[in-house]
Amino acid sequence: MSRALTIISIIAIIFLALASLGGLAWANTLYTRAHPGETDFLVPWLGARTFLQYGNSPYDDPASQRAQLLYYGRLAKEGQDPLRLNVPFPIELFFFPFALVKDYTLARGLWMTFLEAALALTAFLSLNLTGWKPPRTLLPVFVLFAMLWVHAWMPLLAGSTVIFTTLCMVGGLLALRAERDEVAGVLMILSAFQPLASGAFTLFIVWWVFYHCRWRVLWGALMALGLLLIAAFIFLPGWFLPFLRALLAEYRHGTFFTPGTVFAGWWPAIGDKLGWALTAILVVVLFLEWRAVCRKDFRHFLWTACLTLTATPLLGISTHPGLYAALFFPLTLFLAVVAERWSRPRRWGLAGILLVLIFVGSWALIYYLTGLDSLATLRAILIFALPSLLLVDLYWIRWWAIRPPRTWFETIENEIA
Repeated sequence: MSRALTIISIIAIIFLALASLGGLAWANTLYTRAHPGETDFLVPWLGARTFLQYGNSPYDDPASQRAQLLYYGRLAKEGQDPLRLNVPFPIELFFFPFALVKDYTLARGLWMTFLEAALALTAFLSLNLTGWKPPRTLLPVFVLFAMLWVHAWMPLLAGSTVIFTTLCMVGGLLALRAERDEVAGVLMILSAFQPLASGAFTLFIVWWVFYHCRWRVLWGALMALGLLLIAAFIFLPGWFLPFLRALLAEYRHGTFFTPGTVFAGWWPAIGDKLGWALTAILVVVLFLEWRAVCRKDFRHFLWTACLTLTATPLLGISTHPGLYAALFFPLTLFLAVVAERWSRPRRWGLAGILLVLIFVGSWALIYYLTGLDSLATLRAILIFALPSLLLVDLYWIRWWAIRPPRTWFETIENEIA
């Protein structure tokens, strides 16, 4: 009898999950029909459809012209974004299932549903990785925060793959902790295809893997990369050079910035120098922290990985706030340590209060600055605000983050929380 009830419960849960995903996809499709203006999904989706329908390379003019006609209603004028595909073809392969859907709004609605599922999964994996067990009343708030905070909402509406990149990075760290090195290598190579968000993080992981001789991680990464490249060159042998040209064309028209360009807008005479000084300071800090993590336990490694992710947008690499979804995990680590040290069991405590304040404060700031039509100020604040605050927060909790609970009582208290 109990076994039958268990089977019925599992079937009911699967049915409810599928129904929820179906309702979410329907709502997302309605939204995309009312708000069609995005390019992060449109361009690779249409490029994949062009390839599957006509056999044309998604990097050639016919594909970009189709995207221009759909997005602008005409061909792009001089100075406008030519909407060339700037995604490497191994990653473009993942858009093929969505390219089978003829209706763009339905395809984008399904894509947004997958992104939302990835955000929720990232939240649960982050809790597992940090060891944080929030109270039952705080858990749904935390998951909703992961899906609705400012730096998840922007890439979600844009259809950006940085959400999947974040999921791969968190999943890769979890696999490293579990010593599933081949899986970690596969996930790390997938995250490396978004270098603006994961470049420094990937270098740190490669350095750590070499230092600790975890060769199976490299084997998993090389195996995944080899299979993707083989598939890409089989389907489209001449994709690489057109991809590089499209990447350069897109970069000229992209809305990417660096701390130096923001400083130059504020102080033209010394802005560039301040940007380079900030880069030099952060590179030295990361070098020292990477050295300090040698032969240390996983808690120390995890904190250093979070520091690397947090410092990435301020290193002088082109960035924009839509890439900051990758900073969700460092934020989770900060809240986890705060909960571990300054929150009582089964209580929201300081971590819960900070979570709500961050959510409300960030949206209030955007609402206020958008109302003033100060787009440049909004962009500058968004570029600096989260990484700067997280850098301070990570160093504030460093002592507790890299060490286990100090007493037997603290360990028991954390386990029952």
